[in-house]
Amino acid sequence: MNLGLFSYLSASLAFVLFTVLLLTSWRGGGRGVLLAGVSLINAVWAALASQVAIGAVEQASAYQALEVVRYLAWYVFLIKLLDSAASKNPAYLKFQRRALSFSVGFGCFLLLLVFVSPYLDRWHFHRDLMTFQLVGHLILSIIGLTIIEQLFRNIAVRHRWSVKYLFIGVGGIFAYDFYFYANALLFRGMDPGLWGARGFISLILVPLLVLSAARNREWSLNVFVSRDIVLTTTAILGGGFYLLMMAGVGYYLRDFGGSWGRVAQIVFFSLAIILLLAVLFSGQLRANLRVFLGKHFYNNKYDYRKEWLQLTGELSNQKDDSNGFISATRVLARLVDARASLLWLRENNNRYRNITAWHTDKLDATETEAGSLVQFFEQKGYIVNLTNMDAHPEEYQGLVLPAWLSEIHRPWLIVPLFGLESLLGFAVLADPLVSREINWEDRDLLKTAAKQVSSYLTVLKTSEVLAEARQFEVFNRISAYMVHDLKNISAELELIVRNAERHRNNPEFLDDTFATINNASVDIKKLLDQLRNKQLQREKKVVVDVCELVLEVARHKNNYLPVPDVECDCSDCHTVVEKRRFGNVLGHLVDNGQQATPDDGFLHVKVRKRIPFVVVQIVDNGHGMDDDFINKRLFKPFDTTKGNAGMGIGMYECREFIHELGGEIKVESKPGEGTSISLHIPLHN
Repeated sequence: MNLGLFSYLSASLAFVLFTVLLLTSWRGGGRGVLLAGVSLINAVWAALASQVAIGAVEQASAYQALEVVRYLAWYVFLIKLLDSAASKNPAYLKFQRRALSFSVGFGCFLLLLVFVSPYLDRWHFHRDLMTFQLVGHLILSIIGLTIIEQLFRNIAVRHRWSVKYLFIGVGGIFAYDFYFYANALLFRGMDPGLWGARGFISLILVPLLVLSAARNREWSLNVFVSRDIVLTTTAILGGGFYLLMMAGVGYYLRDFGGSWGRVAQIVFFSLAIILLLAVLFSGQLRANLRVFLGKHFYNNKYDYRKEWLQLTGELSNQKDDSNGFISATRVLARLVDARASLLWLRENNNRYRNITAWHTDKLDATETEAGSLVQFFEQKGYIVNLTNMDAHPEEYQGLVLPAWLSEIHRPWLIVPLFGLESLLGFAVLADPLVSREINWEDRDLLKTAAKQVSSYLTVLKTSEVLAEARQFEVFNRISAYMVHDLKNISAELELIVRNAERHRNNPEFLDDTFATINNASVDIKKLLDQLRNKQLQREKKVVVDVCELVLEVARHKNNYLPVPDVECDCSDCHTVVEKRRFGNVLGHLVDNGQQATPDDGFLHVKVRKRIPFVVVQIVDNGHGMDDDFINKRLFKPFDTTKGNAGMGIGMYECREFIHELGGEIKVESKPGEGTSISLHIPLHN
């Protein structure tokens, strides 16, 4: 395999990709264009070198010319880096002028030698010319190292982090070239192995250029490298180097271990792999590596997009409240690699109680609203760093730590959680997996995450309150329906007692009495079952003839005035309903009509078929209702016009029942003229 071809071709492709990235993200910066030009020159230089590696002699002159142009391009870019920062530094400006003048002049002289070398070869100056060219390239590498040294010395310390990888990469190329040309000059010829490796040295420069460009927005490279990818890649590369070293030791053991050499190699290599896996799966190692990469290779300590998506995902994927409270304290711990965490929340008595813990035991500990810690949070809102309280006492003036902190193993941070107006609670985080300092970026991230967690906890607590309210609502609804049903049973029994003297010898009256008492017994049994089970019980739906049920209800109501007049203009009008419940609904509507109408008035009940419905219409000429009452109060539960005699759920239950069937209830009424209520009930096919 041709080492030179592979190395230079890889470098050329890498520089082409870097050039494309620069040009596609260009935002008008001059340095971005200049860097793109330098990258393109390096790409062409590496491509020509790959051709020379496979014996393309005709490309040798172009390759030698681009060798010089490559140096000059790097000089111009490096010197232009400090144009704005060093514009008032006379010493640097003097160095800039001299460096550019000498390097460009000397480079042009070397280019001239490249073009006249074919003619000088005819005069047998080839060896002297090659020596002079080697000396020239050696000088060019020294000039490059000098420029980098001057730049590093003159750049402000606060700006060095943004270009240090550029200096390392380009300086590495110049240093390698110095060694390469010094070796060639010493041994009167180029070493093929050293020359072939130059492509790989240039290839290593590209990632460093990408990192430097990402740190300098004016270079116009807006590229993001995922921390997870860097972390995984670093672990893989480290593991690869480790295995290579272990393989070397293993081969040494095999060759020099005598008869036990092969066994020693296998045992050693197996132990090495086990050790590697143990290290790679170590949480502490990953935490150390994450801190190192974030500190030395990124502008920001955190990948905020990833952290925010992960935090939101963890909080939104909980199916019950208990896991939700644990997630709330876990996400805060995960942000800073804390080993454990505990959560305190405010209760109704304005005391803060430890409600959950993650990776540690929950404490039977409370904090009062008047306590020093709560007052400190209310007044200042700081995150309390327990490890630096002694170093910065001015930040924690007046703060007295609660006694229960001593029950937590190595507490580290106390993060306040604020609701809309006041302190909702706080989280205590134990010490991290890797010792670390808390800076402004950690505090800002924790504060932002704490706001999200506080909103989430508020929703959880509100859900608990709503759940309790729903339980009370169900209980109150059951109670209201029970009282309503008892009132109806009482009215039916009262009617029997009132008519007993007059109709006791009437067999039909006795039959009605026994039927009413039987219905009342069934209703009371149902009410007792509802009390026992704490839920409303529904009867089984059956096919009901609507005309027959309306006639039956009217017969029970004919002892009140006005007597209902039933008109059934309907044949085969059947529907599927809970019969007793439907009868109660019809009875309630007839009752309301009789109560709203004078004794000399009328109450008509009409049944007719309007496919796909059967329509039951109750019409009276009572006192009527206005539109405002119908829209706002008629179907509102627990709103009654009957004083203490009513529960205010009759019309609400009518509407709910009809809607459950898939039907509709329509009300037309005018004050002083009367009311028409139409029930549209689906027909049974």
